[in-house]
Amino acid sequence: MATVLIVEDNVEIAQLYERIFEKHQTCVFYDLPETMQYLETNRPDLVITDFHLPSGSGVEILQYIRSEPGLRDVPVLGISVDDTLKTEARERGIDVFLTKPIDLSDLISAAQRLLSSTRKVPSHEMQAALRAYAAAYQRVYNRLPSGQWTGTQVLIDGQPCDEAWLQAETRRLQSLSTGNTQRNYLHRLIDKLRRL
Repeated sequence: MATVLIVEDNVEIAQLYERIFEKHQTCVFYDLPETMQYLETNRPDLVITDFHLPSGSGVEILQYIRSEPGLRDVPVLGISVDDTLKTEARERGIDVFLTKPIDLSDLISAAQRLLSSTRKVPSHEMQAALRAYAAAYQRVYNRLPSGQWTGTQVLIDGQPCDEAWLQAETRRLQSLSTGNTQRNYLHRLIDKLRRL
């Protein structure tokens, strides 16, 4: 089941999109601010956005998605009554642009195509962070960490993690494996265990 973010200020159209994608998890927002707030902490599998919103434009959503490392490969399907926005949308990295009124079969086939082509590997930045973390982990523990890619997130020991966590943990592990820091850390740990 994919997560489909729907950004549409017309309630009836938004409800129609929800019904079309009822087999997926849908999140519906009617304007720019709540959409941007959602995208700060969530990564949908597909974004379907109108371009004329009460306080902004779908172009702003598209720009934000393409500028964020964790979101930049999320497919975006833009829908607008204003056909003149198509060129700008393409320049900003839109995957599909449909002009209202839309043919629902076009919407469904475009969405299915985008969902089936959704990137099933971590971003390049996440892969680099994972490699560095695995190398540091192996130096300290003499084995590779237990990790899993779910198709949307990385799990380390069953817990979701992001690039920032991996980088911080890599630095911590590297500090343990350099010089006598590892030995000092182990002595402190043994002392704590003795006091228990």
